[in-house]
Amino acid sequence: MKKLLFTLIIGLATLTSCESDLVSAPPSDSSSNSANDGILPTKVDIVYSDGSTETIEYTYDDMTLIKEESTDGYYTDYVYEGSKLIEANAYYTSSTILESYTYDSEERVATVTANIVGVGVYEYSMSYNADNSVITETSITFPGGTPSTTTISNGNMIGNNAGGVDITTYTHDSMNAPFKNINNRSVLLTINSENGYNYLFNTNNILIEDTQSTMFPENITNSYTYTDYDFPRVTTENYDGDISTYTYTYNND
Repeated sequence: MKKLLFTLIIGLATLTSCESDLVSAPPSDSSSNSANDGILPTKVDIVYSDGSTETIEYTYDDMTLIKEESTDGYYTDYVYEGSKLIEANAYYTSSTILESYTYDSEERVATVTANIVGVGVYEYSMSYNADNSVITETSITFPGGTPSTTTISNGNMIGNNAGGVDITTYTHDSMNAPFKNINNRSVLLTINSENGYNYLFNTNNILIEDTQSTMFPENITNSYTYTDYDFPRVTTENYDGDISTYTYTYNND
């Protein structure tokens, strides 16, 4: 989960070639009223393949994610207007990325504007097919380029085509993903941006992430141990032979 700065610039190039005091609690994206519905991750302890470590802590207003903060020195604030996510602002030790969102009449994200401070402002629009399962991201900053698409099924991101340069497919388990219960999960799942990895907001956990690429092909496989409530306790990530582990703590531990 170490942030890869300026990947947004690369993504947009392929297309051409604080927290609010008004946070309210919309209905959770969780689909049932089981004992699992109130469970939220409070932190994740990471040991990377090179032996370095990182801890990320999460802060909520009820079931709404408002902040994540890393021992690596970065943090992200999620800003709301009422119950609507309008900004995600990431502050790194050497850079700042301010991201804002507008919505269409159906309360879907319509535009994303990313201000990489000191570098530039980049904007793209989002359009949806009839059942909202395929989201097309088109650069406004660099018109005329190849759009990117994200494919969603059963609350999971199952595919991403980054302008034909990187084509990634995902397979999932049937257990609860860590952020399954947060408010705005389905909105966060649609936003493919620098200030977050939208696949973290899946309903289920990724088993295989396979990227076919003209530049950087990747294959990531994950294995899990689970809590008694079927959330991941430990994720073991195999990234082209490099092994990292992610250990989650939850609010019901």
